[in-house]
Amino acid sequence: MATSSLPGLQAFVAQIGLEPLQTFAKADTLNNPLDIYHSYLAESLQALVECDPDVIYNSIQLSKTIEDGDLDIVLPKLKLDGIKPKELAFELVKTFPPHPLFAAPFPDSVHIRALFSTKNAPRLLLPYVSDRKATYGKFPALGLQDQPESGSKKVIVEFARPNIARPFTIDHLRSSILGAYVSNIHEAMGYSVVRINYLGDWGKNLGLLGMGWQKYSSEENLNEQTDLFRYIHELYAKMEDEIQPEHEARKKALQDGQDISALETQGLVAKRDATFKQMEDSEPVAMALWEKIRAISIEYYTETFSKLSIKYDEYSGESRVSLDPEAIAHVESILKEKDLWEEKDGAWVIDFDKHGTRLGTAAIRDRHGSTTYLLRDIATVFDRLKTHDFDKMVYVVCEQDVHFRQVFKAVELMGRGDVASKLQHITFNKSNSPVLHPGGVQLLGDILDQCENHMREAMNLDPDEYQIENRDTVAPALGINSLILHQLSLKKGDSNNLDFNLLASPTGEMGSGTNLQLCYAKLCTEIAGVGSYPSAEEIPDLDYSSLSQPPYSDLLRLIARYPVATQSSFEKLDPGIILSYIFRVIDELSECLAIDESEKGEGKGESSSAALKHLARVVLYENVRQVLENGLKLLGVTPISQ
Repeated sequence: MATSSLPGLQAFVAQIGLEPLQTFAKADTLNNPLDIYHSYLAESLQALVECDPDVIYNSIQLSKTIEDGDLDIVLPKLKLDGIKPKELAFELVKTFPPHPLFAAPFPDSVHIRALFSTKNAPRLLLPYVSDRKATYGKFPALGLQDQPESGSKKVIVEFARPNIARPFTIDHLRSSILGAYVSNIHEAMGYSVVRINYLGDWGKNLGLLGMGWQKYSSEENLNEQTDLFRYIHELYAKMEDEIQPEHEARKKALQDGQDISALETQGLVAKRDATFKQMEDSEPVAMALWEKIRAISIEYYTETFSKLSIKYDEYSGESRVSLDPEAIAHVESILKEKDLWEEKDGAWVIDFDKHGTRLGTAAIRDRHGSTTYLLRDIATVFDRLKTHDFDKMVYVVCEQDVHFRQVFKAVELMGRGDVASKLQHITFNKSNSPVLHPGGVQLLGDILDQCENHMREAMNLDPDEYQIENRDTVAPALGINSLILHQLSLKKGDSNNLDFNLLASPTGEMGSGTNLQLCYAKLCTEIAGVGSYPSAEEIPDLDYSSLSQPPYSDLLRLIARYPVATQSSFEKLDPGIILSYIFRVIDELSECLAIDESEKGEGKGESSSAALKHLARVVLYENVRQVLENGLKLLGVTPISQ
């Protein structure tokens, strides 16, 4: 990678006829090619105005879109006394020295707009991207500790959070896909990432499942099961149906103002609670059953999440701190010491309103003495701090905004504001139209199977629309990739209305992910059609005159913006920024490929102008393909090349 070091980059710019690159504090020329342009423009401006070099550099910004230009000099940011920016704009463009990287700048109110020279842009940008390949768009220094010799910062990303024995919802799916992106983008920025799937593996629902297991699961019955994971879910659904009348009776009694204590000490509710109490007391038979159910669940999720290219570093859960008396006792001792909890109706609670936040009152232990969701999550924060010594922890969980604010505030009130500041919750709206498996119990695998089946059916019904070889082999990946892209296209407040037929179609808003993949596959075919690809040494010296006009020049300007898209996406933890960028590249690419199709048959032979034009375009396309691959992988998509 000739341009991957400052000496190498300086040698490269000299090779293509540029003066030595000036250094500016905020320029990251090794990771962002736009900063090379930025630096040369700042140097030219520095020769015209008396101003601090860094102030000059900071007065230049990227245009919002390529239709607005490439770089803008915002003259008021120069803070020149007694000079009117509009008048200065006209004066400066008259004296702006010509530069091989730029067309002539032009004034626009208090701005001076600079456009890249389309003649020389390929000679700079194409070798730059080619040198970096899979690392293009990454900023590894962002994840370093304040003292770089100390290594990378560590981030924990917790996502999915399925509950054992309960259906896997569309919200769990969205959390999984979004969490995978959050993990990937942190890794791209140099962080050490720990991916955690925090299972709902503790609580009275496990007592209900345990009770059902004891009631219905004879050894003979279990031996007949071909899918124990599905059996667990069907058994739990059966037990929920059986206990539902007692829940209804309890609800009615509460509405009528009756004492419900007697109802809680009899029937299935009492048996459920007693079974869970055996687990809490680490009774050997109950714990052996719990461990078996948990192991079956983890085995299933490990295998099924791999279809989404998700691999967790740790399967944790509420049970971890629940089975560790010291973890819970540590939190409760601090809450007591700082007088943060109080007794209310037999339960122990935190009244957050008394501590300056409108978060209401939340129980730490219920009136039966059992730990609550809140207490377990608080204890988990400190357990992970002890185990992983994290610099940041991100929860990707549907809604539950108040709950996580309570967790973070409790940690702060316990005297650990430093830890609370490291915690972040990424949320999204709950789906109002969950996909239901025909059998009633919905598993992650059921959702993925539906994606695959609908995609295969759509491809077989209209093979001309899906011009991909080995359709049966490709259908699973194409369907899952379309699902991922659709989920990541949703805004925080968007309704998650998933329609598998629309998802498999290459037309319409929901099918845009399918169309994107088909375009990528077509691009790969175009590149594969070239005989011999030029070497790294040959790329800077090719004849790129065929790329000097739109849409080819615009496509080149777009791929130069990819590092800006990844950095902005990281800062906001918004995958939509990368996805919108990719769709814009695809739109421009489609125009280029359409022109190529109309020009097919022009000239033959390696020395013909048509052959040289085609070779230059293939080099552009290979760099575009690399950018698309990098972006898709950050989003958790495995690109399909055939």
